[in-house]
Amino acid sequence: METAVNKLEALFQKAESDLDYIEQKLEFEIRKSLPEGSAQGNPTKLLEQLASVKSRFKSLSSQLDKIAADQQKSVEDIQTTIANTLKMVQHLQQQTDLQVPPLSEEELRALQQFETLALKGMNLK
Repeated sequence: METAVNKLEALFQKAESDLDYIEQKLEFEIRKSLPEGSAQGNPTKLLEQLASVKSRFKSLSSQLDKIAADQQKSVEDIQTTIANTLKMVQHLQQQTDLQVPPLSEEELRALQQFETLALKGMNLK
């Protein structure tokens, strides 16, 4: 998890430095092509900011898509692990003829919630 956070932070830093470079280059080109005090200075600055915002939005959107996919995979892995653990426990109980007390109401609710989530996860695929 920490590795993913470090990668995400590095992506943000790279995107920000790329945007800074593009912004400086645009400013230089605009200043070079427009005389000082030109009335068009403000609209070009707004266009620069708009381009910067669009670029940052695209970058953040792609990063959020990756985070959502990673999060979904983690949830699926956790659900699979819990389901496998429950199966192993049941199998061991049957093999050893261990008398297990019935589940409490809280345990039954938790099991039902897990099964509901697992079914929803399967339907999303």
